[in-house]
Parts: sequence; C-alpha cells; structure tokens
Amino acid sequence: MRSHTESLLAVAFFKDGRRVVSASHDKTLRICDMQRGSLVGGPFEGHKDYVRSVAVSPDDSRIASSGDDKAIIIWDVESKQMIFDPLEKHTGWVLSVCFSPDGKRLASGSHDKTVVIWDAETGGVLATLNSHNNSVWSVAFSPDGLQLASGSADHSIRIWRSDDAELLLTINAHQHWVRSVVWSPDGQQLVSASFDKTVKFWSSDTGAQIGQPCTSHTYHSLAISSDGSFIATASDDKALRLWCTKTHKLMGQVLEHAALVRCVAISPNGELLVSGDGEGKVLL
Repeated sequence: MRSHTESLLAVAFFKDGRRVVSASHDKTLRICDMQRGSLVGGPFEGHKDYVRSVAVSPDDSRIASSGDDKAIIIWDVESKQMIFDPLEKHTGWVLSVCFSPDGKRLASGSHDKTVVIWDAETGGVLATLNSHNNSVWSVAFSPDGLQLASGSADHSIRIWRSDDAELLLTINAHQHWVRSVVWSPDGQQLVSASFDKTVKFWSSDTGAQIGQPCTSHTYHSLAISSDGSFIATASDDKALRLWCTKTHKLMGQVLEHAALVRCVAISPNGELLVSGDGEGKVLL
C-alpha cells in the first residue's frame, strides 16, 4: 500500500495491532489500517523537512515524530493536530524518539550527539544527556521505564538511569554506527543492529555480549516481538529477516522487497510484520 509520495523512514504499530503510523521523506505522517488496506484520514502536516522517527503513546492517543527540521512534534491522533508547539532544543536532526512505558516522558536522540528526556505532558525538558561522541541514532526506554538505552554513530551503546540521567553503563558494541537498539521484554537484554553488518545481544546489567551475533547485511532497522522470541531486521539488500533470540539463527524465508527496506515493526501480538520501503509503500 502506497502511503507516501517519497521514501518511508519509520513505521510503528498502535497497540490495537490494526493501525500503523508511517513517517517519510515527504515531511508527513500517515496512519494505515492494515486490516482494510487503506489510509485513515489525511496526513499529519507540520514538519518542515524529512520525518525520521515516529512513536505511538502507550494509550494510542498520541504520536511523537521527529526529523531533519530539528523538531519533535507530539500529535493528538484523533484530531491530527499538534498538542503544543514543536519541541525545539536539539541543534541537529532528531533521529529517534520513544515514549516511556507510562507515556509521561519522551526521549529523543539527535545528530547533535545528545539525548534529551522530555515531559510528554507539558513539553518541558527534564534532562539532557551529553556523553556520546557522535550522532545518536536510537533511543529506547527499558520495559519498566527506569532506564534508557541510546545507540550512536560513535559505535557505542549507553544505558542511563532515566529519573536522574546518571550514566550506568557504556558498551563498546560495534565496529560501525549503532543504528538501532531495543530491549528484550524482560529487560534483561539489549539487542543492537549496526552498519557493521551484525546484530548483537547484550546483558543490560553487565554489558557482556551474549552468544554469537546475527550476521548478514548492513542493518537499517530492528524490532523485537512482544514475547521476546524473535527479532526482525531490515537491511540494505532489500530484505527483511527474522532471527530467533535464543539461537541467534535465521528463521524461515528471507522476505525480499522490490525497493530498499528502511524500517520494520512487529504487531503487539507478534503475528504481523510491517515494513516501509524507498518507494513510499507500507508492506504487510
């Protein structure tokens, strides 16, 4: 289903498992009903440049988006209107946004090398985390909301305490940019995907690597199932792959695409996989 006029950069499922929100080079967001195969209403318009990241609040009522205009916008899903003015503190592209599990905070990672934690209900800045030496490509709250992980072009993952912004752990994770970081549902592991063509698994307590990496192509996006049993990766060979989190081995067939696959998401029940490609299409 073509949802945008230009390349997709991010996709996220709503908790209902039916709707997906996508973000694009065309500066807009769109909501797709994947059961009906149709777009829901018009686009979300407000960004002035590429939209690189999108997140849905835990109660499905709000969407956060960020992009190359250095701004973060929090939207009301029903009205498609901004809840308040764009959040502007970063001095570079905002590459990643995520809500905390309770929906009260928002984290953002930027080309300016910083991570910012925001009050998602007021738009106020709660903390700025300055430790990375290069762009921050990915941010993710732990399942209990007590910690925040960030993955960077400086090849590292950092884990922070989310309430006082204390740096707890630095993992020198990869030989190239860390493009995506996710937590296992039990909070015991982190999974990271890199431009060094590996996906690696880490203890979130010690930073020790767990098992062998998943090795394939240059990875652009990573998602983990809600039960933690498998991950999905999108890579630069126009393919999606599923990997078992216990064995780190490939599961099933490689899912080929006609165009470059930029992003991937897994539905809350683990039954649906959605991806966004370089031609503006959302694929189920």
